[in-house]
Amino acid sequence: MSIRTIKPEERAAADLLRKMVYLSAETEGYQERLADDLAQEEAYEGVWAAFDGRGKMCSVAGVLDYSVRFDGHTVPMGGVAGIATPAEERRKGYVRGLFEVILPAMREEGKVFSFLYPFSFEFYRKFGYELCYTPNRVTAPMDLFCEYRMPERAEQVFPGGDMAELLTVYEAFTLDKNLPLVRDIASMRARAEHDPYITKHYAYLNRDENGAPDAYMLCSAEDGDGGDILKIREMAWTTPEGMRAMLGLIGALAPEFETLKWDAPGGVCLPALIGDAFEVSAARPAYGMNRILHVPRALALLKAPAQPGRVTLAVTDDALPANTGVYAVEWENGAVTSVKPSGAAADLETDVQTLAQLVTGFLTPAEALLKRGVTVNGSAKALEALFPHKDLYIAEYF
Repeated sequence: MSIRTIKPEERAAADLLRKMVYLSAETEGYQERLADDLAQEEAYEGVWAAFDGRGKMCSVAGVLDYSVRFDGHTVPMGGVAGIATPAEERRKGYVRGLFEVILPAMREEGKVFSFLYPFSFEFYRKFGYELCYTPNRVTAPMDLFCEYRMPERAEQVFPGGDMAELLTVYEAFTLDKNLPLVRDIASMRARAEHDPYITKHYAYLNRDENGAPDAYMLCSAEDGDGGDILKIREMAWTTPEGMRAMLGLIGALAPEFETLKWDAPGGVCLPALIGDAFEVSAARPAYGMNRILHVPRALALLKAPAQPGRVTLAVTDDALPANTGVYAVEWENGAVTSVKPSGAAADLETDVQTLAQLVTGFLTPAEALLKRGVTVNGSAKALEALFPHKDLYIAEYF
């Protein structure tokens, strides 16, 4: 077995392998289209592949370069996507071989985290990933939102509109959250700019009384058994008034739609905002998995308590042994001041999977203690202070 990034001339083979695995049908003339793609000599450096001894491509995985917000910092993150292995090549160690190369490569490039959307949580736990995001998935009758007033300064945003205003709202909305992707105008345009007459995707922007943007909603129309569904693909706001304006806009759309569906951020409890809460169905589905690629760097970037403190953490990482060790973490004035190897007894013993949940704020130490393989030996109050619950948010799916 050999593992490497693919060459430009191998792009077509990687594309077709993925389409075969994901049961995606090609269109007529796809051979010519692929040939045109190759003629552009576009690099495919982010795609890794595993080859057998005869040089056959047996498995592929893509690594996407992102930056995410983490405790007030912007840090590099590797999004792993498009992992595909044909049925006849499975259980031969190709995916394991890919991760044995990809994980240290991402760490060496300076990435702090890696994120993926799994087909199986147990499968990717073997490579150090763990569940780190569960949105509030809500379903509700549209007419419930008619209790909110229709906003006076809401407007539809069409292709070619000013994406900078949406981006301003997104940046403010995600500033205090963990794991949202850092966007630019191009990525905001890719999220929001769709022709509504063709795609039935819509973008709306609200302004405050001074004309400044304070909320937006990206949504789409879908067919359902009980009538049309309004699916909110993304909503962001900078003020409570902006958020309520979007709820009022949803109410104004009630004549066209029967049902609302929304994967709301974890910090939003929609039943508490609706008069007849019994009519709102809410769930917390398992979503994406995060993993720490560089434990000392992740610990050093933590937002810490104002009061000085110190804890010692024993971390095991079977898939990336460079992370395994005992770390003494010290802090004061809201920032970590030191992360050093230590020979002292550990206050907390954990694997890297649970540590990813703790540093991002997905779990507190008290919650993590309910898991197998987590031990608190001392400094419980300091651990709870260092690892409080935090808001997480990630809207992109890759």
